[in-house]
Amino acid sequence: MDESIIFRFHLKNFGCTQNQGEGENIRQILLQSRGEEVDDKYKADVIIINTCAVKTPTEDKVIQFIYDSSITDADIIVTGCLSKINPDRIKKACPDAILTPPNIGKSILKYVPLQLTNGEAYQMAKLPEEPVFLLELPLTTIVPISQGCLGSCTYCTVKYARGWLTSYPVKSIINYVKKAVEMGAKEFYITSQDTAVYGRDNCATLPELLEKILEIEGDYQIRIGMMNPAYASEIINEILKLMRRDKRLYRFLHIPVQSGSDKILESMKRVYTIEAFNNLIRKIRKELPDITLSTDIIVGFPGETNFDFDLTVQCLEKNQFDIVNVSKYGDRPFAASSSFPNKIPSDIKKKRSKYLSEKVHEIQKLRNEKWSNWEGSVIILKETTTGNKFARNIHYKPVILTEGILGDRVSVQVTGNSRSTLKGKVVKSVPQIIE
Repeated sequence: MDESIIFRFHLKNFGCTQNQGEGENIRQILLQSRGEEVDDKYKADVIIINTCAVKTPTEDKVIQFIYDSSITDADIIVTGCLSKINPDRIKKACPDAILTPPNIGKSILKYVPLQLTNGEAYQMAKLPEEPVFLLELPLTTIVPISQGCLGSCTYCTVKYARGWLTSYPVKSIINYVKKAVEMGAKEFYITSQDTAVYGRDNCATLPELLEKILEIEGDYQIRIGMMNPAYASEIINEILKLMRRDKRLYRFLHIPVQSGSDKILESMKRVYTIEAFNNLIRKIRKELPDITLSTDIIVGFPGETNFDFDLTVQCLEKNQFDIVNVSKYGDRPFAASSSFPNKIPSDIKKKRSKYLSEKVHEIQKLRNEKWSNWEGSVIILKETTTGNKFARNIHYKPVILTEGILGDRVSVQVTGNSRSTLKGKVVKSVPQIIE
């Protein structure tokens, strides 16, 4: 083994954007600590599996990967939400697995077996408090801003793993973003379980944080992550004001409705009514008509009648969301709804999910047709598997190009569309946006 390398690791991430960001943090820490990442888990000394537990199908995939990893010669470290929510199932899949809490950060080094690090793990764990960065940072950087939330949704098991809200200090977040901009980052995903409640435990707010970030000079775009409607409504005026003022904020919001029925929302403990939700969306659309709106819907929640489902369909048709994540309800460990009566049969959930997905596809196709012949600037962010270039415009719309240089801002014309993407051609390069 290369003397500069102490151990070889394989890292597998599952789950949400925040989980991906925490996994990237683990990767950077291990690389900084003389670890070498390998793509083949059979060549690794240690395998780190950053898990997700939000849905049963996801958990099944995680468990299968843990089991497959258990037959390698590597030491297995399992972190993320599932390690806290269902440790027994993990141990059945891999009895020798080392389980750690979610968001392990630099403490991951305490779990890397000492025989791999020559007993140096605890010494290496004393790294600087500032984030550790790769020499070649990807153009898109995930920026976690808090841990946990203020909700008590009855279907959610993540609350058990992540706990109540803990907001990260403004200064640390700003330093993180500033360093990433200096190293060439072009896109930032501001993420947490609920970005709208950021700072309620440390006398800050999300709009204040965004204002501080936007003081950092540079040509980049910011995507604001998921916001609970109840808390989003309290800060929406400031958010929309910032979006109108600074083009580096994507005109995009992710506001999950979950159901169009007040009865179901109450059973979910979502603490808002469908009227309040519709009013929020109406206000956003009035201020920024072309904004891209994303939402989440759960079909088949216990007690959901055909009438309740029809109300959800009406909500979808009324608000014309650009992106909709449709999930079939499933019982999860520690979720209160697991003990609710009137469970919906799987065949009905499947039919409702299919019907809703077809509605979503119809709406997406119609909304994307409105972008025909649009011209404007985009940032080229990555290459597709087919060799094309993937870019986004200020409204977070994905634009597929046949040419361009990663990281460049160019002017494009939309020449075609599908329900999920726009197709475009490069017209010319444009100056950087530096507010």
